[in-house]
Amino acid sequence: MSAGGLKDAARRLGERAAAVARRLGVGGIFAKLLLISLSTLAVTFLVYNLLSSQLVGRDMLDRRQGVEGAELRRTITLLETAARDGWSDDSIRTALQLVVPPQMKSILIIDRGGRYMQIGQVPLPESDIRELIASAGIGRSPEARTEMVENDSGKYIVSSQYVPSLDRYVVSLSTGFQREFRRVQNLNALAIGIAIAVSVLVSWAFSRYMTRRIRRMSLGAEQFAKGRFETKIADRSADELGQLAGSLNRMAGELGALEQMRRDFLANVSHDLRSPLTSIHGYLEAILDGTVPRDKADRYLRITQDQTARLMKLVSDLLDMSKIEAGQFDVVPAEFDLADMIRLLLSRMESTFSHHSVRYEIAGLPGGERRERAEPEGAEAGMAGTAGAPRAAEPGEVLVVGDPHRLEQVMVNLLQNAMAFSPHGSTVHVTLECGPDRACVSVRDEGIGMSEEQARRIWERFYKSDEARGGRGGTGIGLSIVKHILDAHGSRIEVRSEPGQGSEFRFCLVRAGLAGSDEQYRESSEK
Repeated sequence: MSAGGLKDAARRLGERAAAVARRLGVGGIFAKLLLISLSTLAVTFLVYNLLSSQLVGRDMLDRRQGVEGAELRRTITLLETAARDGWSDDSIRTALQLVVPPQMKSILIIDRGGRYMQIGQVPLPESDIRELIASAGIGRSPEARTEMVENDSGKYIVSSQYVPSLDRYVVSLSTGFQREFRRVQNLNALAIGIAIAVSVLVSWAFSRYMTRRIRRMSLGAEQFAKGRFETKIADRSADELGQLAGSLNRMAGELGALEQMRRDFLANVSHDLRSPLTSIHGYLEAILDGTVPRDKADRYLRITQDQTARLMKLVSDLLDMSKIEAGQFDVVPAEFDLADMIRLLLSRMESTFSHHSVRYEIAGLPGGERRERAEPEGAEAGMAGTAGAPRAAEPGEVLVVGDPHRLEQVMVNLLQNAMAFSPHGSTVHVTLECGPDRACVSVRDEGIGMSEEQARRIWERFYKSDEARGGRGGTGIGLSIVKHILDAHGSRIEVRSEPGQGSEFRFCLVRAGLAGSDEQYRESSEK
């Protein structure tokens, strides 16, 4: 066979071996469980055998030596009775054969000349018997002795005693201990074999059970990866895998909800972009074509300007969300007049309130009506924050520490949200509460309100309540941006709402001009 043929044969053999290994579960959970079980069994039985060889063997030896000593004494009593009654050797042999276990024990009656009579059938040649007798150290002491003697043939218990009345040595050779110990070892080996067989079966059954469950989760995860989030992994067990299956199902549900939000978001953004662009294109085309009379062109240009501002607001929100996700959304704290910022903002949004046919009321602003003040060059009045040394608040001012541009963004979102959900002719209430160390702003509408579940989820990106889908535009990211801005200021926004009773949003800012106000702001931001 050529070298190429050998390589092909080796490759096919390797593929078949790999296929067989996969079918047997080698390298999988079954192999790992079996390896762990067999390793545990091997270590357990190794330790058990070591301990049993020492403890159980010693206990068996002690017990057997006691039994042999008692049997030796009974044998001597029988021999003394036979000598007293004048039994013949055949009678003595017959009587002893009745009490000596065949092939396990021999009784030797030895005279001074070394001659002996053997009863029993311990399979040993005469030379070995004499060697064992010599190893046992038989003496003239009338005390019984029991020793463990080991030679090439095995282990024997040798019990001996000199009987003065008979002038004979009575020696007992027993192999019963070795047989008993071998029986225990055989039982241990049988137990090891049964344990290994049970371990293989249990490992195989358990691995198949676990593999089925893991395969279900793997298939479910593949379905999730393909966007089929409605797929459910069926596993009702209360163990860790069951908990994992529940977590995967919950993750799929949340991913499905997020995917639906993303689709709704894209649909809303597309609609919110297309509607003003269509209006702008149509009005400009009508003005340029002369369809719109010259005396009405300014009106349509203002509508076009409003639609452009709407587009700019949408694009700004999208850019802010992108910055938030990239971790590049920063706030620049400074001291500014919160009361003046609210006055100016509401003045600029009067046309928006009129467009929605909604009124607004202000409460808690110091000084009543708006106070006129010179605008710093390049900045609007009320937004002229400075990062330098703190200054004392003038009458009618409410100085706070924060990013004025971002906080105005918060107010715009809250006011537009209130107008969007307020019925025609209702009122949006704006309240400023001034405390010794904090100033709090609340925006309350008289609209449709929210359920507890909706109030909990309105801060999520792209989330829009069911009522919000009913013809009220929006992308579902405005309130998410609001929360992120206030979190960056260390301020917690609160919402109180009931269905049909309107909604109220409230947040607080640290007052400026107080001792340690900068440190207090930094501590709040870090929280």
